[in-house]
Amino acid sequence: MVQGTKRSDPRDWHGHRIVTEDDLVRSFDDRDPAHADHRRRRNKRLRHGIVLVLLLGLVATAVVGAYLVMTRQLVIPAWEPKPEVAAAPDLEPACPRDVLAYVEPAGVTVNVYNATRIPGLAGAAANRLEKRGFKIGEIGNKTLNDPDIVAAVVSGPEGRAHAMSVQRHIKGTEFVKDPERGSATVDLVVGQKFGSFVETTKVVTKDGRLSCPRATAEEKAAGEAAGSSGAPAASRPAREAEGG
Repeated sequence: MVQGTKRSDPRDWHGHRIVTEDDLVRSFDDRDPAHADHRRRRNKRLRHGIVLVLLLGLVATAVVGAYLVMTRQLVIPAWEPKPEVAAAPDLEPACPRDVLAYVEPAGVTVNVYNATRIPGLAGAAANRLEKRGFKIGEIGNKTLNDPDIVAAVVSGPEGRAHAMSVQRHIKGTEFVKDPERGSATVDLVVGQKFGSFVETTKVVTKDGRLSCPRATAEEKAAGEAAGSSGAPAASRPAREAEGG
């Protein structure tokens, strides 16, 4: 009986194992924990590398942009400082010379303020104005640079005719302009010489101008001084009422 020979493994060749396709598939199977962990680490490193490159790009762009802006090679309009616009000088004289129409008291609102230490003076003035038909707004206290006057009548451009109407009822008041006021209301700031009202029957209701005796005197004095020195006359502003 002839004894048969053992059949050799076709994957063995001279003592070496031949790696087949099936072996490769099994070696790199994702179900292999070691292989899956290796792939996760590799993908993580790849993501980190991409993020690092993007960050470096952003930093480089910011540095270059800052350099260009600082050297004025790149100008961003929104970052440019806006030029300051100087306020237009007030070329109008301290005492406006407009010819104004008289306004009936019912159409005039007056705020009355006391610039003295005499208690109740603003309230008393407000009562007398109200009896003549004026509308009364605020009643309170304010200060004057020089309280030794009858009263200061203050208004903006829109209230000059109203201010003139108030002056027609009170003797010796000084008009003071307030260019910033946008309403027609009038402030009456009473001083230490306040007290003399014009008789109702003698109130002038014709067109006319505002009364600024002190401002007019100061302008005249300034003009005379400028004439004697050869310099152009410069008007001085009237003493204005200040909130207190």
